Amino acid sequence: MPKFFERHESWGGASWLGRIDGLIAAIAPTSLAQLALRLGLAVPFWRSGISKWDGFLQLNDVAVLLFTSEFQLHLPGGPYPFPAPAVTAFVVACAEVLLSTLLVLGLATRLVALGLLAMTIVIQLTVPDGWPIHLTWAAMALGIITWGAGRLSVDWWIASGARGGKV
Repeated sequence: MPKFFERHESWGGASWLGRIDGLIAAIAPTSLAQLALRLGLAVPFWRSGISKWDGFLQLNDVAVLLFTSEFQLHLPGGPYPFPAPAVTAFVVACAEVLLSTLLVLGLATRLVALGLLAMTIVIQLTVPDGWPIHLTWAAMALGIITWGAGRLSVDWWIASGARGGKV
């Protein structure tokens, strides 16, 4: 907390506002916020991905039906159907499960978050009225891309091993 007070000397350093801010910063460390962002973004994609499967590499009929008849890309001059709907449904379901798993683990985190941001953009083009939740997903993905996975991640452990255990 001393570093925090040094950064906020304009507030009077040890003033009551500086102390409150320091306490709040101690309760919510950066690594915990990064983990919360990763979990918050992974959960909806995981749930969506899992709901598309009937068994190992067996898509359920509903997933294929959605990409065949319901989902369309709302682009200028459209809407347009998804190309190769069965293949698209399979790839999307695989990506949702794989990317959300990697995100929770914190492995290849920035790349995974970029993939989920791209998926969010396509989802927005498919369901334009869902923009409030899609904006939230995009903000979480951008935060992860910007600040990385944090200390509570496989990425951090790999990087600290490469640095010889120095944090």
